[in-house]
Amino acid sequence: MIAAIVLAQFTSLGRLAAGIFASTAVLGLIIGFAAQNTIANIIAGILIAVTQPIRIGDRIGFEEREGRVVDITLSYTFVDPGDGSRIVIPNQLLVEGIVHNHSGADTTA
Repeated sequence: MIAAIVLAQFTSLGRLAAGIFASTAVLGLIIGFAAQNTIANIIAGILIAVTQPIRIGDRIGFEEREGRVVDITLSYTFVDPGDGSRIVIPNQLLVEGIVHNHSGADTTA
C-alpha cells in the first residue's frame, strides 16, 4: 500500500499505482465476502460471551434438538445430546434462532 503511494508520486508510474490501488480494493471485497460467515460467527461468539444466554453445563433445546452445552468457542457451540455424539452449532445460528434454555439460572439442572 505504501509502495503504491510512493509510485503515485512519479507521473510515469501513476497508472501502475492506480492499478495497485484498484487491485487492493477488489481483493479486499473478495476476502470480505469469503469471510462473511466466519466473521459473523466470531461476532456472535462475542455476543454469547458478553450476554451469556447459555453457559457450559446448561441443558438447551435448539431446532428440535436437545442436549447439554459442553463447550462454547468464538465460532461454535458444542452440545452433547446424551447419545455419545456431539452437535456443533455455528454461533451465528444460535444468536439468530430461538434457544430454549432448560437450565435457566441454575446450571446444575
